[in-house]
Amino acid sequence: GGPAAFLVTTPYSLCVCPEGQNVTLTCRISGPLADRHDLLYKTWYFSSNGDQSCSEKKRNGTQKSSLGGQASHHGVEFVPDHHGAFHIVVMNLTLQDSGNYCCYAVEARREHGKPHTLQVAHGFVELQIQQALPSSVADITAAALATGACIVGILCLPLILLLIYKQRQAVSSRRTY
Repeated sequence: GGPAAFLVTTPYSLCVCPEGQNVTLTCRISGPLADRHDLLYKTWYFSSNGDQSCSEKKRNGTQKSSLGGQASHHGVEFVPDHHGAFHIVVMNLTLQDSGNYCCYAVEARREHGKPHTLQVAHGFVELQIQQALPSSVADITAAALATGACIVGILCLPLILLLIYKQRQAVSSRRTY
């Protein structure tokens, strides 16, 4: 029959990350390749509209395994192969980075000097960015918690003093007997 198919898988289908952080997205190629000497192109695409195949084909980074080259674009770094996996690092995440990241592996063979596609496989990761709270909101929350703790402490103080007083009375009354 035809060439044995390979698979492209992602370790997780959803990644939720805080704004301002860096994230590494990973895809893994598994299964046999028709010819080890053929070209294997690995590409990442991005879709902001929930398309799981990223058919708009907005490119994030491409790497040809035969060249071992590296391309970067708009805070995105393509990380070369490592044991059948390929990655992109999206740096300094913003809310606009939310969407689907699709990784494609394309196996090709050179025929008459031109690459001829043998098979294509892809996987995707949905990236959700959590908006960071403004520092003023965080400061107000911390101040409210500290104030609340002080109030509770002040309200408990008379009770603690009363318990100490009762305890001392009990000890001194035992001594008189």
